[in-house]
Amino acid sequence: MAVMATDGGGGGYVAQPSREPQTHVVTATDTVANLADRYGVTPQALRDANPDIFMDPSARRRDEAMNGGDLMLTGETIHIPPASQSITDDPLSSDFNPTYPSPNSEYTVGGEGQNAGGGVTWNPGDGSIKITGTQIIAPPGADPNATVQYEVRRDAELTIGKKDASDDQGTKTEYSVEGVRLDKVVVSAEGGSKRNPVEGEASTGAGTRFRYKVVLEGKDHSAAQIAAIDPFDPTTIPEGATVTVDGQAFMQSELAGSFRHIGFETNVKDAAGVSYSITREGNSVQVTMGPNQAVEAYNGFGVRSDVATAMLGRQDNLGASTVRTAQFDLSNPDGQAAYAHFVATGQVAHETAGVSNVATIERIDYSSQTRAKLGLGPEALNVQADLAGPQNTGAFVRTTYPDGSYTYTTNLQYSGNVPLQVTQRFDASGVEVLSERTYGFKIDGDRPSPGWLDSFLGADEGAEEATIAHNLNIALTGNPDGVGPAHAGETTTITFTESQLQALMTQTRNAGEATHPSNPLNLLVGGNNGQPVATSMDFAVAMARNLGGDPYGFADRLRQVSQTADGDVRNGFDRIDATAK
Repeated sequence: MAVMATDGGGGGYVAQPSREPQTHVVTATDTVANLADRYGVTPQALRDANPDIFMDPSARRRDEAMNGGDLMLTGETIHIPPASQSITDDPLSSDFNPTYPSPNSEYTVGGEGQNAGGGVTWNPGDGSIKITGTQIIAPPGADPNATVQYEVRRDAELTIGKKDASDDQGTKTEYSVEGVRLDKVVVSAEGGSKRNPVEGEASTGAGTRFRYKVVLEGKDHSAAQIAAIDPFDPTTIPEGATVTVDGQAFMQSELAGSFRHIGFETNVKDAAGVSYSITREGNSVQVTMGPNQAVEAYNGFGVRSDVATAMLGRQDNLGASTVRTAQFDLSNPDGQAAYAHFVATGQVAHETAGVSNVATIERIDYSSQTRAKLGLGPEALNVQADLAGPQNTGAFVRTTYPDGSYTYTTNLQYSGNVPLQVTQRFDASGVEVLSERTYGFKIDGDRPSPGWLDSFLGADEGAEEATIAHNLNIALTGNPDGVGPAHAGETTTITFTESQLQALMTQTRNAGEATHPSNPLNLLVGGNNGQPVATSMDFAVAMARNLGGDPYGFADRLRQVSQTADGDVRNGFDRIDATAK
């Protein structure tokens, strides 16, 4: 049944996308483009739904077209086709990243004897402790004095962690267990002279690894409460909790060596497995499961010796997963049966009673991070530090709905800059509904407590947090008093539509032209290669990528644009149009 929609001036509801067909009475200001934007459909879909209007060869229509019109006459009723699921449903996503390396620094104390070794690793950023053990087996009859040595190693790791996982919905805590087992063959050799020593080591092996994570609402849960959870029995999962289980088999190859103590290290891991995640909300559970793959590589260069090592390199990770997700109402017998069938087979029909939010989610994750690996001491007893540096990350998620439409979400973060999320929505024919595209920037106004150097220099944490909020409010409201939606010490998400970001790009270009050519604002619209930024997508990436894009610098840039967009810094501030929360 079609629904009559109005613009809100005559007592009806405001026109908006709907999964049901609608009708609209044309007004004098309506165009095909703005009606398509308003109802979340493409202009072509609107034309296809009204062949009697847009394919009418009559003189009236020809006259309308010749006069620059859209072949719509004031007062006539047109049909609005249903909007796609990608428009009417909230985007579904999978937070699962199939790569394992931690982005945080680690500190290890360990040692190794003739037949065994081990160590303990502390990762303060992850809130985790890792215990490692190694069994070393030399071939029978091997000559310990030979230039080339062979041995078989069996490595085992167990990591237990607890960290804050709070989000916009409240306080949460993540508890995790991670295990790794690796069997490998190691070949090592030493040679050269005392003045020009040469040494090298190569290994190859295969192993398995698993992760188990539980995210619970609140803090300080008992071990018994966590142990009682069965990820395949929803009745044991607390309200609001998420449980994730994944396992992978992997192949690993390593190569390291040095000449005159100038060394290198390479470590490549190729993994594949399956992931499963379940979240409980009341009587319903959202279940996500499917295959995944990951490639992880470290390449470093530095100094290697018997006394100490110092390597500077990069850790690059690439992960991919394709999962199915669905929500099951467990108070409904059909929902219970569909849940059991899905867990057993990975298959679900979206029209089944008790089943909703069915989708296929394809995700690619990428990260590249500087790592400094330091070691001190002989193998018998050594101390190691794996220090995390700047990291660039990207996640690209395509969610396909049963009607064939899909949402494409891009998440980018460059080092400590403000992260960017771009959401695009496409109909079943693959045409983007441009009016539904959004660009979100998440500004974390909670500056970490000053370190000892900041404290010594008199850095004021509260003052910087207040300045971030003050500058954001000036830009978003145009008022110099700095009062607005942003609050000191809190996270503010600023979201732009396509037209709003194009307007900001114009404001930024005007502001840059009104100042010195070296003003960083010109980089945002001029491009790194000197060619002007042509699209709003390129402009959004430039906002996230360029140096000085941390929360403080990002807020200050918006204030500068607001102050100078009209070409005169003395004329007050122009409001930047966006949604902030």
